[in-house]
Amino acid sequence: MKTFRKQPRDHLDYDIDLSDWLEPGDRIQRVDVVAPDGIELTSVGYSDSRVKLWVKGGTNGQSYKFSPLIYTNSREKEVELLIVVVDM
Repeated sequence: MKTFRKQPRDHLDYDIDLSDWLEPGDRIQRVDVVAPDGIELTSVGYSDSRVKLWVKGGTNGQSYKFSPLIYTNSREKEVELLIVVVDM
């Protein structure tokens, strides 16, 4: 699981690159993700092989696990990332 750090007032994007996992000709068709309580997911975007999550907020000292479910032409992949909020 990838871990990222952000400050409480940051509004940042986080990329998930699936290019090494995708089969030739396969591409992302849909992404389902829900933000954990206490942090805001402001936008979700994707291209053929990448997912981008925009996240803001969170409480100093808290960790938030995101588990996007990514649908391609032929498969489904759950990816996990952890965002740790730290007032630096």
